[in-house]
Amino acid sequence: MIAARILHLVDLVMSHRIFCCLIMACVWNPFAAVGQARTAVGDTPDSVFTVSGLAVDVTAESAVTARDQALRDGQRLALQHILRRITLRTDHPGLPKPNNKEIAQMVATVAVADEKTSNVRYLAKLTVRFHRDAVRNLLRGAGIKFSETRAKPILVLPVFERGAAQSLFEEGNFWRDAWGRLDLAADSLLPLRLPLGDLEDITTIAAPAALSGREDQLRAIARRYEVENVMVAHAVLNIDLTVGGLPQVQVNLLRFGPRGKSTEVLDYTVGVKTDLEVALNQLAMRVALDQQEQWKRRTQLSFDADTSLSALVPLSDLSDWLTVRNRLQASAMVGAVKLQGISRLDAQVVIDYLGDTDSLVISLAQRDLHLSLVDGFWILRLAGKINDANKAKAAE
Repeated sequence: MIAARILHLVDLVMSHRIFCCLIMACVWNPFAAVGQARTAVGDTPDSVFTVSGLAVDVTAESAVTARDQALRDGQRLALQHILRRITLRTDHPGLPKPNNKEIAQMVATVAVADEKTSNVRYLAKLTVRFHRDAVRNLLRGAGIKFSETRAKPILVLPVFERGAAQSLFEEGNFWRDAWGRLDLAADSLLPLRLPLGDLEDITTIAAPAALSGREDQLRAIARRYEVENVMVAHAVLNIDLTVGGLPQVQVNLLRFGPRGKSTEVLDYTVGVKTDLEVALNQLAMRVALDQQEQWKRRTQLSFDADTSLSALVPLSDLSDWLTVRNRLQASAMVGAVKLQGISRLDAQVVIDYLGDTDSLVISLAQRDLHLSLVDGFWILRLAGKINDANKAKAAE
């Protein structure tokens, strides 16, 4: 009995020491474990301002001149790529065009790979990273809004319906072929992925199951491609008698993810005329680009006014707070995080952010943080802790 009490006292002392150490880490080392958290959750903020594998090929009067010109050209192309990545298409014609000196001042680092030279030619692949504040100031000076929030990847399942037949991975799915011809950039703010269509995919899910929202099969295909969100792009080919019996294609989008499922009926009807392949190519491009644009609009930053909110962060231990804090700091929309108080059970924080509250909720969700309004108070939870909280409520 006495030994048990002694062990209990030892446990209490050790718990107190751990608690104090974590508090000191929070107060005196606000950037501890940032790299670890960012690696676990997703991209760092700097990745949005980085262009990798940019090929340059310049011929000039000498190899040295060609190299200098290639670096200047590469930095300019990289900046154009980033500006177009984070802004709306309607703003692309008016994007600023700084001179070479101004661009050089915006560059943080340049890495060179696969260098090849001759007497007059220079070839290489560049990775160029820009200072985030420099890019922000450039666009703000031009009066152009932009987004810096990268979404979690979305798996696209293109289902083609023709008459009574529905196809996903079967031969003759021209709609899937059209998506396969798209250049779906992996570094876009809204990464869209396509399944391989191999035997494992075929045995995992079929068109009827995708359209009916079979959760077990959708979760299985999502696990295979390591995504949380699946978008079923349902294209229906029919004959429109109101326009002389011409064939037309209409697209509906069905979304499935951790927060449930939803259906979006889009006004994407196009006339096929004489070439189905051309029509589907144009339609797939339109859907993909419009999804990108919608994402940018939903996550645009706003520097017009300082906005902040106070949130309670439930904790199971102090390491939860370190994880939450690091993920907040990694969000492009969060300007500052101020710890108002902390205990073993929860923390109270004030979050300064750039944009509206809806955009903040979306942005934090990409970092596996769930922000919600409960009885008039903001609650911020780690995504993995939400189910635990729901189970606890159900047990009460």
